[in-house]
Amino acid sequence: MKRLFIFVLSLFSAVAAFSQSRALVDSLVTEVHFRWDKSNLDTLYMGNNHTLRSIRQKIDSISLEKIDSVVIVSQSSPEGAYLHNQKLSARRAATMRKYMEENYPELNSRLRVNPDGESWGQLREWVVRDTLCKETSLKRVLRIIDDNSVSIDTKKWRMEKDPIYRYLYKTYYPRIRNSMILMLYTRIEPEELLLSEHIALKPSKVATPVIEHIEPIIIPQKDTLTFALKTNMLYDLASALNVEAEVPIGRHFSVAAEYVFPWWEKGNKYCFQMLEAGVEARYWFRDNTFHAQKLKGHFVGVYGMTSMFDFQWDKKLCYQGEYWSAGLTYGYSLPISPRLNMEFSLSVGYLSSAYRHYYPATDYSELWRDKYKVGRIGYFGPTKAKISLVVPINIPYSKRGGGR
Repeated sequence: MKRLFIFVLSLFSAVAAFSQSRALVDSLVTEVHFRWDKSNLDTLYMGNNHTLRSIRQKIDSISLEKIDSVVIVSQSSPEGAYLHNQKLSARRAATMRKYMEENYPELNSRLRVNPDGESWGQLREWVVRDTLCKETSLKRVLRIIDDNSVSIDTKKWRMEKDPIYRYLYKTYYPRIRNSMILMLYTRIEPEELLLSEHIALKPSKVATPVIEHIEPIIIPQKDTLTFALKTNMLYDLASALNVEAEVPIGRHFSVAAEYVFPWWEKGNKYCFQMLEAGVEARYWFRDNTFHAQKLKGHFVGVYGMTSMFDFQWDKKLCYQGEYWSAGLTYGYSLPISPRLNMEFSLSVGYLSSAYRHYYPATDYSELWRDKYKVGRIGYFGPTKAKISLVVPINIPYSKRGGGR
């Protein structure tokens, strides 16, 4: 926010100096918006096509020669990891620089592009201008935004816990994922101005810069259906192929279903066959209403699973059977890239298994059932450990009656 303030201050100084040296000045101010966690220029998003077309029309109407400078400030909305958002704003700045250089190469020497990180300043402006929330709620949010005595992570945590955060996130966060574009240009050529001053009885005063703001067309946001596909890498290392799917339900809950299916053997000497299916209901401590927060952070769960198995390792381990288990899970999920999460979890519960022992013939030509080693065992303790690679899937869709 401080860097943006310094930048704006220097910008107004530049406008003042420009107006003194070249007389009548106009400024075009507009915004290009980006989808959540994206840096590509989507012309179909939030009226970007209208904005870019308006910039083109303005440049065509005033001519390139009258443009003094073009300044672009790119930002990201203040949620998620701080360093990731810094890099995201830099990528958005690079996108806008590439767009301007490809479409207006004559302006390259007059172009300044600045990544400015998280857009706390813009968020504050929207909160101040809001007319729908109670004044006490807005003042409470402003205190959070203005409190520089705490870390950025603490500030975000307090924002997410505030009762009006859901409203702010839906209403204003899409608008501050943007690149602000300021273009300075002259309305009267210097020669024309000198002529007018020569004819006038006394010198005319320098005009105050006029700021023309093209308001973007705000297209209603589409809701996003989010679920996640996973694989437990610990099982994968043991050649136990597995897959899991999880779907969020409401603000704090989700349901996960997993399937483990290693099924290989080598003659009558080695065997690793198991079909395991389980389901788990989870409570997420972090509000997962919005796809930026879904299925991330700490969670607890209640699980149930059942399986059939056949394990053999030469003549040392030769058992078949079925088991079931139920218990509790604790875990934590964090993003490791824009498209991948990592999840760590441990389950503790009760496991009950029926078992049947068998042994192979000397030449491994046959397997013989051991009728004396048959029974059921019970166990209480750790039952599952997971280090899972998670791929979140976001599917935009429109709701009947319009976007919210």
